[in-house]
Amino acid sequence: MKRISIILIMLHAVLLLHAQQGLPINKLFQGQVIPQERMMETKVRGKMIAKYQLSYFHSVRFNATPNETHLIMTLVDMGDPAKGDMQERSTMSTNTTETLMVRLDPQGKLNRYLCAKVNKKNQKKNEMVVIYMEGTLSSLEKMKEILK
Repeated sequence: MKRISIILIMLHAVLLLHAQQGLPINKLFQGQVIPQERMMETKVRGKMIAKYQLSYFHSVRFNATPNETHLIMTLVDMGDPAKGDMQERSTMSTNTTETLMVRLDPQGKLNRYLCAKVNKKNQKKNEMVVIYMEGTLSSLEKMKEILK
């Protein structure tokens, strides 16, 4: 019984890593851009997000320098170069915030989305949130409503 539990936990971890695999932004989620100890990470699957037509939600929140911010926004904007262009892209900006939302090409029956929000605190530090989501949610407009 204990062995089965360990195998199931390992399988679950592999499936979570597979979700962003192949995307340039995966470097961020793996701690290669911002060290893991500087990030607050949230992963959600199951009933809690099913009402939003999502099956997986993965976010990281952290403070970044302007150079790190630029790199991360570039990685989000690249989408999935192996599969071609993204299906939709939306940006919103104010004096202190910038939001970039991307709908990636579907993976099987699942639609995939990336969202990055930058809150510019000062010239040396930005608060950032980067979110990867997948599910049957059909458009960026619906995703914007969920994230409000």
